[in-house]
Amino acid sequence: MKRNVKLYQAITLSAAALLAPLLLGCQDTLVEEKADAKNRWLELRSSMMLDMAKQQFNAGDLTQAEKSVKDGLTIDPTNAKLHVLAGRISMEQGKLERAYHLFNAAITEKPEYAEAYYYQGLVMQRWQRYESSLENYQLAYDNEADNSAYLLAVTEILVELDRVDEAVTLLESKRQYFDQNAGVRAAIGHLYYMQGQPEKAAENFREASLLEPESVKFQEQYAFSLATAGNHEQAIKVLVSILDKPDHKDRADLKRALAAAYQETGNGKEAYVVLVDLAKSPNGDVSDWIKLGEIAYQQNELGSALQAASKVINLAPDHHEGYLLAGMVWQKRGNLKNALDMFDRASAAAPASTEPLILRGLTLQKAGRFAAAAEAYQQALKRQPDDARAAKLLAAVGEQGG
Repeated sequence: MKRNVKLYQAITLSAAALLAPLLLGCQDTLVEEKADAKNRWLELRSSMMLDMAKQQFNAGDLTQAEKSVKDGLTIDPTNAKLHVLAGRISMEQGKLERAYHLFNAAITEKPEYAEAYYYQGLVMQRWQRYESSLENYQLAYDNEADNSAYLLAVTEILVELDRVDEAVTLLESKRQYFDQNAGVRAAIGHLYYMQGQPEKAAENFREASLLEPESVKFQEQYAFSLATAGNHEQAIKVLVSILDKPDHKDRADLKRALAAAYQETGNGKEAYVVLVDLAKSPNGDVSDWIKLGEIAYQQNELGSALQAASKVINLAPDHHEGYLLAGMVWQKRGNLKNALDMFDRASAAAPASTEPLILRGLTLQKAGRFAAAAEAYQQALKRQPDDARAAKLLAAVGEQGG
């Protein structure tokens, strides 16, 4: 019996010795699982707070968004996305220095986080520290090379630094990668336009409008580039197609561009029709009546030109253009008195301009009043001594009067 008891004790002790590590391992595993579960729960809660804060931020409720972000960071201070959102809230509040440090905190937690670099670049840009901004935008793009917004941010700063050629080279090198990206095409178009290459600009805007046909903005830029490049016929087609859209049929800027394109093609009548419609609309202004009068005068529609001049005088009595136009009409009709009166009023309204005095001189010269014409040219030269036209006319009238 004694031997059996001892044997039983020995077996029990051996079993305990064998089970002890296993039990300890189980305890460690349970601790780790509990810790992992807790971390997952904290991550879930912080993510929920992040989503809530984003909704509040997008709704413009910065106070509540800031509170939600703070609660989220209390739960998980390592959440880089919460730091970035906190920084964006601070930016909206005008607290740029605080925003900068919050973005920096996000980068510390997650060094590859492109969004943090991007917003830090925005802070630097607002501080006009463009070299540092460029560095941040470049880091954002390096960490997320398929994000065209970061690429465009880099080019924007290059332009700000007067490195337009470098910006063009960069975007052209990424053209194939972003083959279906209308924004990249449009950005290339803008850069070529800035370089004085409207033909290349127009081609890129055309491609952008094809990639994103619902974007009227790209079509506008295409039309303006065409006009600058001298392709007015095609510009007219694009502008007409935009103005045919119900939401854009009353756009004054597009109608002015269309009228100018018609004029460039020698189609003054179409330009006149467009401007009449614009000038009489609520979107018209005095400049439209001035242009309308000029076109009517060029087409020898003197009655219409005089009506437009009267409208300009009524709308802007302190401006000289209406008096000048009216004077030209009266001069062409042979009414010396009215013409001189209008040129005098134009001269008074524009005391630095030589044009009213020159036109007064030409009117007097045509009437054979050479001395009075010479006096008008002399007054013009007093205003602008380097006015070659006034000097030439003065010399000519001296010979005629001599």
